[in-house]
Amino acid sequence: MRILLDENLPESVRRVLRERGHAADSVTSLKLKGLDNGRLYRDLAQRYELCFSRDRAFVDGVRAVHFPGDVRILRVTIRQAPGPEFTATFIRAFGATDWARYTTGNDWPADEVS
Repeated sequence: MRILLDENLPESVRRVLRERGHAADSVTSLKLKGLDNGRLYRDLAQRYELCFSRDRAFVDGVRAVHFPGDVRILRVTIRQAPGPEFTATFIRAFGATDWARYTTGNDWPADEVS
């Protein structure tokens, strides 16, 4: 799966996703921190199937303005925790997720793990 992580998620999540065979990138690893959200979505997110962010304004903005493409932009609702704990929770939820349930603008994870 092709995954993009917003700059507000730890790099450890990207590393673990890559270890598990996903084509995971992050705004940080691509050296695009501070890029305007609209440009981020238009220029980068279309290359991905999933994009995760903790930024409610970004996710709400994308939901309001539909651009063509199959990417699903999801707002991560996992509570803040130290890096390893957050990463473990994220990966556990990721593995338990039925991705057919989600569309752009949804909060994630819904019921799996939080």
